[in-house]
Amino acid sequence: MPNNFEVSETIVELRSAIGDFERWLERNGPSSYDPYDIWGTPYGLFSRRLYYRKGKVAVPLIAPLLLMEILCPGLRGLFVAKERFTTADGQLAMAFLNLHSIDQQPAHLQKATRLCEDLLRASVPGYSGYCWGYPFHWQNNTGLWRKNTPYITTTPYAFGAFANLFAASGESKWREAAMSVAKFVHDDLKDTSTGDDAAASSYSPNDSGKVINASAYRAWVLYEAVYQFGLKQFRTKAQRNLNFILRNQREDGAWLYALDSKGEAFIDHFHTCFVLKNLWKINQHIRSEAVSSAVRRGWDYYRRELFDAEGLPKSFAIQPRTQLQKLEMYNMAEAITLGALLAEDIPEAYTLATQLAHRLRAEFQLPAGYFVTRVYLGGWKHKLPFLRWPQSQLFYSLTNLLVAATRQSRTN
Repeated sequence: MPNNFEVSETIVELRSAIGDFERWLERNGPSSYDPYDIWGTPYGLFSRRLYYRKGKVAVPLIAPLLLMEILCPGLRGLFVAKERFTTADGQLAMAFLNLHSIDQQPAHLQKATRLCEDLLRASVPGYSGYCWGYPFHWQNNTGLWRKNTPYITTTPYAFGAFANLFAASGESKWREAAMSVAKFVHDDLKDTSTGDDAAASSYSPNDSGKVINASAYRAWVLYEAVYQFGLKQFRTKAQRNLNFILRNQREDGAWLYALDSKGEAFIDHFHTCFVLKNLWKINQHIRSEAVSSAVRRGWDYYRRELFDAEGLPKSFAIQPRTQLQKLEMYNMAEAITLGALLAEDIPEAYTLATQLAHRLRAEFQLPAGYFVTRVYLGGWKHKLPFLRWPQSQLFYSLTNLLVAATRQSRTN
């Protein structure tokens, strides 16, 4: 593990990067464009639908939007408006709560509270509990997903924000909000049996997919509800989802994105992080040797196959299509968060996270305070800040690492 001087240097650098981003966020506000908003316009949906049906024949139809995203992403303002995103608001709230846990500044608690109030107002009605989706339609290889369809990959960020805000403030309102989210996750998502005591969670209330990270998010929310809020009746579904994940880890330690879908049989960076971090969080409660082993094997594969020769995150180990990006900063964010979580169990993960955070600050944080969105092949940098992808993730990741570094400074 690092010595006191190294930890102190890390803390100073993290506080500087976090402070610069906080000031930018104060000026920018919580609304944002998004990398996928333009694809939710009528033309974007039409071109993607044809691309998935016809393949390369439809490339000329999607090319104008791809070129716009690379060369002049700000042009999207002619076609779409800025929006609020649950993933961003949830992670920003948890970031401010991380800072409050260290410095106890009322301002950070107040910012987190305002974001959580906004999340409550944005919940999608008509379900068993609070839930959230995206404010745009999304066309992918499985079909059209309509805006405000609640997803298990968005909703847990609000759950985490409410649960953490309850822990920080003691206000029962936030406990009740988190329990409401957990009820949606338990009652409205579908289970697809994959064995006598295993089941895959659906991505939304409307599908029966077998997406690995969706089951990981659901299992974490349900286990958290069991152990933090005493909802013991949620344990059975949580365990079945966990068994599904463990049994579909490959011999080499990896997980495919999804099962039974040729178009989704890829292994990528940030979805691998999602699986690993949710397994780790689950295991803080259940202390299972099987889960611990899965995380270790998964980490070994991840470190070996999902970083390039420069030590930076690769998007894919097994990729579905040709990529134009050299570096996706969403991957950077999830790598830092994962390393912060695994710090005590896998010290190498913490070391890697601190190295990545240093490079993020030195090479990819802009003078305005926000971060580069992605780097394309050839070195071209995308600099339009999207809060959902990846500004909020990067901010949250740095605060996660700051919490880990502060803990180490107090124990060294």
